[in-house]
Amino acid sequence: MSFSYLRHAVSCTAISLALAGCSIGGLMTSFSVDTSDKNSQVVTRSEVARTQPAADSSKTPQPDASRLAADEPPPPTIEQLIAETETSAGVPIDSYLGFSSAEDSKDVTAIAAQEARTAERQVDGAPDPGIDPIQTASLLPHVQPGATGQGGMSAPKQNRIPGLMPLAERQCRSELNRMGVTFTEVEAIANGSQCGIEYPVKLQSLPGDIAVSPNVTVNCDTALAFAQWVQNDVAPAARVRYLTGLKSIQTMGGYSCRRVNNGTNSRTMSEHSKGNAIDVGGFTLNTGKKIDISRKGLFAFREKGLLKSVRASGCDYFNTVLGPGYPKHGDHFHFDLKQRSSGKSYCN
Repeated sequence: MSFSYLRHAVSCTAISLALAGCSIGGLMTSFSVDTSDKNSQVVTRSEVARTQPAADSSKTPQPDASRLAADEPPPPTIEQLIAETETSAGVPIDSYLGFSSAEDSKDVTAIAAQEARTAERQVDGAPDPGIDPIQTASLLPHVQPGATGQGGMSAPKQNRIPGLMPLAERQCRSELNRMGVTFTEVEAIANGSQCGIEYPVKLQSLPGDIAVSPNVTVNCDTALAFAQWVQNDVAPAARVRYLTGLKSIQTMGGYSCRRVNNGTNSRTMSEHSKGNAIDVGGFTLNTGKKIDISRKGLFAFREKGLLKSVRASGCDYFNTVLGPGYPKHGDHFHFDLKQRSSGKSYCN
């Protein structure tokens, strides 16, 4: 009994000492003293990252604004940009506008002559006529109506502007005048979507004062080819065989809105519908002798020789030549400038 009381007392004492130790430890923890330096400043990593670039940039020397302004070249002017563009393109601006140097010199000469005549009239007391707006506007370039564009497609036609004419048309008329061809301008012909001439001319006489009887209306290219052919081949051939010149050429057709062979078994529009063809029925010499286009007798050597020469030489100026022996052409020659995809001519 005494031993059990003693063990019980020891157990109680141990428990009391353990509780006392816990109380003292907790008390010491609650009364711990902060010994850190209160004057030191705590700096975080993010604050260092924010302040570092500013410190670095402050050490970098800044360039002098006045020195940069002196070294940097000034921006180019609009004149310099235009000059650089023309040089890099390699094409003068007149080429884009449709002018040529020869055309410019002719225009300058014509204007100078006109001014001289005007000055003479003013000296004589005649009133100053002023500027002719039509003649002045004719010096301007213009896109040729119906010109072929990219991909072989026909470019859209522009409305005809009074007084304005494409460069090619002006050059053609200039050549006709140089050759001594007499012609008159005709108002534009428009007859549906398949017939018409944008800038037609009416032929009256050819070089050498050879009359065109009756006058015939065609486009300028056809008129020029016809005049060159007569001047270079037909008239010389007549002089060689008959020792005389030509007085007139009988025409049988120019512009006509119709189909090939007057629509007989054909749906194709004739070149006459574009003023691109001309028909010849005969020739009259200065002696009054008339030579018609028909099959000649066995002993008509000079007439047959002339007509054979005329027919053959026409193939050098026209893309199509038809005559006696070809259907519907027993009494006339047909000449036209039809453009074929093959680029070949058709002479029959």
